[in-house]
Amino acid sequence: MSRSLTLLTAATAALSLVDLAAAEPKVLGFAFTKEVRRDASTNTNRMHRRQKSVTADIQNADLLYLINATIGTPPQSFGLQLDTGSSDIWVPAVNADVCLASSQECQLFGSFNPNQSSTFIDLVPQGFQISYVDNSGVTGDYIGDTLAIGKTSLTNLTMGLATSASRALGIMGIGFVAGESSTNDDPTNTYPNVISELKQQGYINTMAYSLWLNDLDSNDGSILFGGVDTAKYHGSLISIPIQPDAESGSLTSFTVALSSVVVADGSGNSQYSQTNLAVPVILDSGTSLTFLPDTYANAILTGVGAINDPNYGYTVPCSLSSSPATFTFGFGGASGPSIVVGINEFVVPIITTDGSSPSMPDGSPACNFGILPSGADPNLFGDTFLRSAYVVYDLENTQIALANTNFNATAASVVDFSATTIPGATAAPSGAVAVTQTFSGHPLATQTVKGTGGAVTGQASATFNLGGTRTGSAGAGATTSKGAGAITFGSPRVDVAMLVAAAVGLASFGLGGALIWAM
Repeated sequence: MSRSLTLLTAATAALSLVDLAAAEPKVLGFAFTKEVRRDASTNTNRMHRRQKSVTADIQNADLLYLINATIGTPPQSFGLQLDTGSSDIWVPAVNADVCLASSQECQLFGSFNPNQSSTFIDLVPQGFQISYVDNSGVTGDYIGDTLAIGKTSLTNLTMGLATSASRALGIMGIGFVAGESSTNDDPTNTYPNVISELKQQGYINTMAYSLWLNDLDSNDGSILFGGVDTAKYHGSLISIPIQPDAESGSLTSFTVALSSVVVADGSGNSQYSQTNLAVPVILDSGTSLTFLPDTYANAILTGVGAINDPNYGYTVPCSLSSSPATFTFGFGGASGPSIVVGINEFVVPIITTDGSSPSMPDGSPACNFGILPSGADPNLFGDTFLRSAYVVYDLENTQIALANTNFNATAASVVDFSATTIPGATAAPSGAVAVTQTFSGHPLATQTVKGTGGAVTGQASATFNLGGTRTGSAGAGATTSKGAGAITFGSPRVDVAMLVAAAVGLASFGLGGALIWAM
């Protein structure tokens, strides 16, 4: 172990000594907001930490899920991309190269001035380094300071402070500590990250959380640390084991086994079916689209009639969002969970750098299609899939539970975790499909566009029958059709919901509102 990493481990251990005697574990719920990015400097179409370099070629309109936080004393405000595919929190320094080159981005999402924080500690100068599949990267210091989201405050949290970065938007990684960037040289060199500190500092019982991204047309969703909201899904939660890294045998990502893919028309007739699969896929909120092995992705792209345009990538008519066709993804074998995704969730508006929208060869509005080939990179189930799933990530018991989402739900029914099980979940039978993850690193991905509005070039015809009559909403939730202008770009805001115990109250925090429930 290098001297700098030894210092980080020792310093983090010292900083983590807190008095928990008066802190009762709670369930914490935080709202996050969705942003549409037009700036090509923030490419998160395939953003996952990695230890080798691979170029990401896909560039479309960015869809980001942001959680707002403050760092330091007095607090400095940030919008951070919520990322289940990495494990570190990092923010740009006020004097980072990316902020000096593009102050607008740093003003929009925040940059940190350590000289203005009385609780700042520089743990390991120039000790932090992380790189992603899309060739973006960050270097800087490991620091310790206070992170707050609403009224939830984590003292002496270890984070990265970027002095050199290829993107201005910071990240809140909420993965396994084994996936931290500090483990690149030594797998045993971990530190308590945000999910670990939430438990250690007494806010939650179990290192686990539930993610509800909501519909593509919705501007917000929520993450619930230490609990499950049974009002946010339909049917039953079914849990399956998280799969290990092939090389180390440890758990470094939220990899599960994809066992089937079925495309059906609105009458339920199968148009494409692959069963008895054993494909490792990572459930990654930091990735905008869904990346399947080339054989399956290319068959689907041909089936829906996507055109591979050199400027806009795989495009389809935006009117495809009105199709009643559905995709059903099975995990862990025949008795595992199945998630139904309406084709409309894969029809993603294209917003170019000048704010215009391209058109198909026939003049109709063009959209991107949200399934792409993974090539040599990992298979990632990003936001185009995750919006249709209610996902519970249980890091302590190494389980993932999935159910079909309840789109646009307004009610809440929160159950906290016990020590050993996911509330309300049924475990898939033993003997479920198992895989290993051969990829090593962090995916991270959002889309940006290469040009201004224009016409898509090329021709293609759908080979799937995507018509029929929809007899129910995909995933038993509400679905909506979308056009090229369905999503608007706005400034980040903070909506923080904190679930504690007994009465209902409404409070206001510095950057936005927070609803506090009690159980």
